[in-house]
Amino acid sequence: MSTGGRERLRRLVFWQPIVSPHQRDFLEAVAAAFDGEVVLAAERGLPAERIAMGWPPVVHRLVRVVDAAAPEAFEGLVRFDRRDTLHVFSGFFSHPVVWRAFRRLVPSAARLAMLSEAPEQTVATGWLKRWRGRILVDRFAPRLEFALVMGGVGRRFFEGVGFPPRKIVTFGYYLPAAADPDGGEPGGAAGPVHFLAAGQFIRRKGFDLLVDALAGLPDGDWRCTIRGAGPLRGRLERRARRGAARGRVTLPEPAPNDVLLGELAGADWAVVPSRHDGWGMIVNESLGVGTPVVCTDGCGAADLLDDPAAGVVVPAGDAGALGEALRRCLAGGKIGAGRRRAVRAVARRHGPSGAAATFLELVGAGG
Repeated sequence: MSTGGRERLRRLVFWQPIVSPHQRDFLEAVAAAFDGEVVLAAERGLPAERIAMGWPPVVHRLVRVVDAAAPEAFEGLVRFDRRDTLHVFSGFFSHPVVWRAFRRLVPSAARLAMLSEAPEQTVATGWLKRWRGRILVDRFAPRLEFALVMGGVGRRFFEGVGFPPRKIVTFGYYLPAAADPDGGEPGGAAGPVHFLAAGQFIRRKGFDLLVDALAGLPDGDWRCTIRGAGPLRGRLERRARRGAARGRVTLPEPAPNDVLLGELAGADWAVVPSRHDGWGMIVNESLGVGTPVVCTDGCGAADLLDDPAAGVVVPAGDAGALGEALRRCLAGGKIGAGRRRAVRAVARRHGPSGAAATFLELVGAGG
């Protein structure tokens, strides 16, 4: 993917469905290192359901944020149609403004790329998403310089629908890690081993598998908090009354992001039991505060667990494998200060500055 001989890039435009807190640090790091303008063209603001889940409002300092749904603003952005502008599209499978911008710019001289998670592929809809993906790849892959795909989950999907492997770059979402504390670590050495999970109470998040795995753990000094809301709450509450889960598993409502981060810092393990998750930001958040993670290979963010200190990856949809991993975590006891420092070191290696440098080198604008 050499960019030798190309006109110098003067502008980067990221087309996205929402102004996401998960992309803010990466985009700000790109803007800090790029000798040109960085624009975030968002189809809408932060949705109410995400705010209710505790997502914080997003403020950009170096990135120019544009309401892409406003006709005048949209027209102004698609006029950046020369080789000195790279447009990076996220979510054009399902978001009409982003899709319209992509279609407008396909015949232009502008440079185009894609940033995408893999869609969920249920038994009912998986074939349709793969079929649609193959059609889009056949038609538009030659026009895209590269695809930034989220984790191994994303790579498997896009290779499976025929996107040229040489154009696929495994990527992710990136957050800064917390500094190592001057004093003692949160949580201390006493008390039960604390597992923590959070997310929507829907099938693909796999919390039913987590509760079943917890119910099969040995009696001992442990507890689990599963924060969330959604249609499966009643079913999860009933399952949490069985076996060893009874009296040890609580399911409180979602909390603001800063509250959740504090709870993650005090937990011993975060658990991400998803059957499918295009990424899974709680992995970043947990590593960033020094807490290791048990995560399924159905999550894009499983790629971050590339060091044994960071945690363990188990097969998606396998409650038995998840239970065995939790038993090993329980046998290891409380997480100490040394392990937490090692986890934060992994998080720093996967931080936004390094991701920005990788991206700018890819597009021929690296320092």
